[in-house]
Amino acid sequence: MFYFFFHRKLFVGGLSWETTDKELREHFSTYGDIESINVKTDPNTGRSRGFAFIVFAKAESLDKIMSAGDHIINNKKVDPKKAKARHGKIFVGGLSTELSDEDIKNFFSQFGTIVEVEMPFDKTKNQRKGFCFITFESEQVVNELLKTSKQTINGKEVCKQPFSQY
Repeated sequence: MFYFFFHRKLFVGGLSWETTDKELREHFSTYGDIESINVKTDPNTGRSRGFAFIVFAKAESLDKIMSAGDHIINNKKVDPKKAKARHGKIFVGGLSTELSDEDIKNFFSQFGTIVEVEMPFDKTKNQRKGFCFITFESEQVVNELLKTSKQTINGKEVCKQPFSQY
């Protein structure tokens, strides 16, 4: 479900500060049925941040928009693009050498689709390090996983936390 959602989601940048859901709907509904429009606003001022997300009923609508040329809304050229899925990455620590790479992958795959598992290896000790990084297809999976900080894999407790590259 998550995978298909992003194939129907449009990012629209370069909006004028005055642009509302109404103008976006008027312009983009000619390309297909719109399920939702979300104009991003500053939570403190309520003012538009100059971009929005639009979810269409069908993915073909995005292809029509992308091939239509320039889009002008409120006398301003806007920049529509197909939205990209944001993957979620977690750090998992406290891994014992008794847990195999497969044990770890199998355990976490029950929560969602895994895009990548990074298992750092200590060459001097000739063994996997006591932590890993797991990237899921969906950021939502990570949000659910992080509701608890610890998990038990084959009787071994491990901790997890969000991974940030900052």
